[in-house]
Amino acid sequence: MTIDFDVLPVILGWIAVLFALYFLLYYKFLYSIIDPLFSWVFATSFASFLAIEVIPNTEDIVHFFGCQLFLWFGFVVAYRNFSFRDSVPVPSEQKFDFYDVSLLRWTTYTLLVLYIFSNIIIGYSKGFALLSDTPTESKIANFQQGFGIFRKINWSAGTFVGVSLVYLYLTKKNKSYLFLLMVVAFFSSLDGSKSALIKIAISSGLVLYHPAFASEKLVLKKFQRYLPVAIFASLGIAFTVLTKENGDLGGAFLGFIKRFLYSADSLLYYYQPVNIAYFEKYSSLDYISVVTNPILGFLRLQPYKEAIGNIMVDNLRMPGNNSSITVGPNAPFYIEGRIYFYYWASFPFSMLVGYIYASMRTYFFSLNRSSAFYFVYMASFLHLAGAILGDVNLAVTQSFDLFFFVVPTYIGISFFLTRKIKIRLNTKALKTSGL
Repeated sequence: MTIDFDVLPVILGWIAVLFALYFLLYYKFLYSIIDPLFSWVFATSFASFLAIEVIPNTEDIVHFFGCQLFLWFGFVVAYRNFSFRDSVPVPSEQKFDFYDVSLLRWTTYTLLVLYIFSNIIIGYSKGFALLSDTPTESKIANFQQGFGIFRKINWSAGTFVGVSLVYLYLTKKNKSYLFLLMVVAFFSSLDGSKSALIKIAISSGLVLYHPAFASEKLVLKKFQRYLPVAIFASLGIAFTVLTKENGDLGGAFLGFIKRFLYSADSLLYYYQPVNIAYFEKYSSLDYISVVTNPILGFLRLQPYKEAIGNIMVDNLRMPGNNSSITVGPNAPFYIEGRIYFYYWASFPFSMLVGYIYASMRTYFFSLNRSSAFYFVYMASFLHLAGAILGDVNLAVTQSFDLFFFVVPTYIGISFFLTRKIKIRLNTKALKTSGL
C-alpha cells in the first residue's frame, strides 16, 4: 500500500468518516479524550481503513467489521446499568473512603526508587533509546539479552507510581508529587516511548475522572488546560524520533500516518496464504495454554511459546534468512478469534473480550470504599488491561507483572511499618463475599 502526499487527503478523509462512526458507537462509554478507550477508537479508525485496503476478499472484511460490532455489543451489555455521563454523584449522595494512605505513600516511594534504578541501569548498559540514531530499534534491543526484567519493571512499577503520585497529589496537594511525576515522565521518554507523556496523562485521567474526585473541579480545569501541552510535547518526542528515522519533517509526517495505519500490521501478515494455512491447525483447546504461557514462562514452569505475531513474520521470511531476533505484530481480538475459534465463533469471543474490559472499567469507576493502595492498584490494572483489545497475551503479561512487582512490595512495606501483614483491599467486595 503506497502512502504519499498525493493520496493522503483521500486516506485521511476515509479515516475521518470511520472515526466518526466509531466515536458515535463508543461515546457514552468515554470519559475524556485521554481515556484509553478513546485512543483505541482513534487507532481502530486507521486499522479499519487498512483492513478495507489489504484484506483480500469480502468475506474476511465482513468478519473484521463483524468482530468490531460484537466487541461493541460486549460494552453495551457491561454498561447497561452504568454511564460515565451519570456517574458523578452529588457529594451528599455518596461517601468515598480510601484509607491507609501512609502504606500507599511508602510503597510508591519504594517502587519509584526501583523504577529509577531500572532505567539508570538500562541507560548505563545500553544507552537511552531516545538519544540513539534509531530510537525505535533501540527501544526493542535495549530490553533483549537478559534485560527484559527491566521492561517488566517499567511496565509495572512505572505505571503504578504514575497513578499513585496523581492520587497522592489530589489527597495531599503537595507539589513534590508533581515533581516526582515529571521524573517518571522523563525516564519514560528516554526509553524511546513516543507516547510517554500521553501515558502519564492517561494515568492522571483515571484518577481525576473517578467520581471520588468529582469535587476537584479546579484541579480538573487546570489539568484540561495543560493537557494540550502534554499532547504537543508527546508529538514533539514522536516527531524527533520519526525525523531521525525518515530524514526530514515531510518524511516524518508520512511516517507518523504510517505508524497509525500499521498499528494493525497483523492484517498485513495474517491474511497471507501461508499464514492462513499454518494457523488452520490451531483450535480453542490451544487458547488456554497460550494465554497462561506468559505467566508460567516467567515463573519458569514451562518454556516460553513463540508469539503468534512472531510466527506470522517467520512464516514469511525468505529462505536463508537466519535472523536471530523476530519482532512480530500484536494479535488483536479479531485475529485471535479467527485463529483459535474460527470464523463464526470469533464473534462471541469478540463480545466476551469487550464485556470483560468494559466490566473492569465499570468496576473501577464504581469503587467507593477500599484501601488507597487497592484504588491505585485497580487504576493501574485498568491502565494496563486496556491492552486486551490489542493483544490478550500482552494484557495478561502486563497485568501479571503489575501483581508480581507491586503486591509483594506493598506486603513488605506493610509488614515493615506495622509488624504484621496487612492486606485491606475492597471492604465492599469482602462483605459481599462474606469474608
